[in-house]
Amino acid sequence: MEINNLNINSSSHKTRQADSQSSGKGKVSVDEAKPASGETVFISSESKALKDLESSIKAEPDFDVEKVERIKAEIAEGNFVIDDEALANNMIEFDDLLG
Repeated sequence: MEINNLNINSSSHKTRQADSQSSGKGKVSVDEAKPASGETVFISSESKALKDLESSIKAEPDFDVEKVERIKAEIAEGNFVIDDEALANNMIEFDDLLG
């Protein structure tokens, strides 16, 4: 991200910050924030791509619904088999990630 002519000690910055604090609304959101006169903000293509990726990830379920339903059915039918060695290896790998 490239920001030109930004002076964080400028009076416009302090005014916006004070206004947001005194109004009780908290911080100004990105959508509400507008650059002061003479300030230019450029959003990189990488930032836009990350925002698009974030949106697509949020649209996906947090877990594999089909896999959960398949495992539920296998458990109900008494056909669910636990691979002890694979489970142990996954636990070790996870522990290694935690350090």
